[in-house]
Amino acid sequence: MARITYGAVVLAALAGLCALAVPRGLADLRAFEARMLSKSWDTNRRAPTAGETTHAQSLLQEARDLDPGQPNYLEDISRFLQPRQALDFQRQAVRLRPGSPYTWGNIALLKARLPEPDSEFETALRNAALLGPWEPEVQLMIAEASFRHWSALAPGTQDAMRGNAARALRWQDAKLFTLARRTGRLDVLCSVPGVQRSPYSRACI
Repeated sequence: MARITYGAVVLAALAGLCALAVPRGLADLRAFEARMLSKSWDTNRRAPTAGETTHAQSLLQEARDLDPGQPNYLEDISRFLQPRQALDFQRQAVRLRPGSPYTWGNIALLKARLPEPDSEFETALRNAALLGPWEPEVQLMIAEASFRHWSALAPGTQDAMRGNAARALRWQDAKLFTLARRTGRLDVLCSVPGVQRSPYSRACI
């Protein structure tokens, strides 16, 4: 009798796991399809049509409905939205996964573009730098965001961003100098310790 009871409990547990796994699996499939669509647009260097954008958003929304606890779907949806709406989705994502430097970097960049250089902006910059100090994409995101609003940053945040720029200079100096020129902040980049080792530092003369 005990064996029968134990077997029933195991079967019930397996059934419960399957019930959880099936929606998540379907969600992954929907999100994968949306990402492949987005990748094809990037590969072919063309903007999606309104219908294609709507289709991708509907796939991601279905994924989110199937697995609402997955922050990746929130971040994916935000890429199809205007900055204000996108920021709301990134905030939801970071609440689910506060240790993601990419999400904090996305928040910083969206705040920079709105523009909203407030305390949330500085928190996002510092968290992204702290959590992803050697992530190339994160380095460039927060470099651009901080360059855009350098004069509004607190001294401590400026120090953190100089540290980020110093790390990025090791392998991404060309991109970093391009960002500094575009945002009118060569003065900031040229003041970063070690910048003279880059061949692009001739722009500092």
